[in-house]
Amino acid sequence: MKKMILAVLLTVCFIGSAAAIEIDFYDVPAAWATDFATIENDLREKVNEKYGKYEKGEDLIKGIGNAGALAANGGYMRTGNGYDWITAAVSINSSVSMDSGSIWKFNDDFLDKFEDEGDLYMGAGLQVITASLGFNLGHLLKMDHGLYLTLKGGVSKLSVEDLDFDAYNMGFMVNYQLVEAKALGKGHLVKWRGLNVGAGLNYYKSEVEWTIEHLEPVSVSQGGHKFTYDTDLNVTAETSRFIIPVEVFTGIKLTVLELFGGLGADFMFGGDNEVSVSSVAEVKKSDSDDIGHAKMKMSKDGDQEVFKMRYTIGLGFSLGPVRIEIPYTQYFDDNFTGSIGVLGGVAF
Repeated sequence: MKKMILAVLLTVCFIGSAAAIEIDFYDVPAAWATDFATIENDLREKVNEKYGKYEKGEDLIKGIGNAGALAANGGYMRTGNGYDWITAAVSINSSVSMDSGSIWKFNDDFLDKFEDEGDLYMGAGLQVITASLGFNLGHLLKMDHGLYLTLKGGVSKLSVEDLDFDAYNMGFMVNYQLVEAKALGKGHLVKWRGLNVGAGLNYYKSEVEWTIEHLEPVSVSQGGHKFTYDTDLNVTAETSRFIIPVEVFTGIKLTVLELFGGLGADFMFGGDNEVSVSSVAEVKKSDSDDIGHAKMKMSKDGDQEVFKMRYTIGLGFSLGPVRIEIPYTQYFDDNFTGSIGVLGGVAF
């Protein structure tokens, strides 16, 4: 149900903000020719009349882009600061962008606000499998402090009912151990992970496709006859982005329990954020059994954010070389964009 609400909101917000609606009628019965001459203009007017209030869609486009960027930033191990040689890990990360007053649930207030304002800050991102490999270059270079290079990449493919999601991400992070890790207290059961600063480059691209069925047909009258335009909508949202993450992290180990956190910023540039809608419709005339057809296509590009501050907190477990982490990351913003993930790996 929630997936359908999201899909409908995205689609109606998009339709009204499309730069152009292309409609191509074909297989129109010859007997309709005289009455059908102006139906394209009438249909376009009907669509604009119904969805014209959703003319901007700016918050929607930003919400989609921010959610995708935050999900793609995951996949780096946080509890391995101070490792000797190498790390390897796999992770899953998901994110959501929501209007600040509607973080936890969809309700009547959420739908009423969208209807009143014609736009909504919302979006979702997912990176199903991301693998990373880290190297302690400082050890190889015999540096006093650790210098770490982590490479990562991942692909995502998910199909749920009428929704298909495909994405991939790749990137690298260079971290410097500004302050070395050290054991605290007797028995070395408590360990401070030190202070770690880093910067890198990430790239992600995602494509979400779904079909919205059982829409209310659009009807127009021409020449004393009623023509009905009945269709399903095929919606595609494509987002890509280059991200330069900059961050500072620390953490503490309590026997096997790991607590970690940090602050960061994302500098985002390039890429695309486009939503497109296409359909193949049936056109019926009120006093005829004949059926005509039409193809409709719309597309819209949107601006994305270029700079976002964020914080990360997390809980983990470590036993020997094995690491399990559950990080939570959120952008500092008037609205809500948050991400949670699960990572498992080893550090030697």
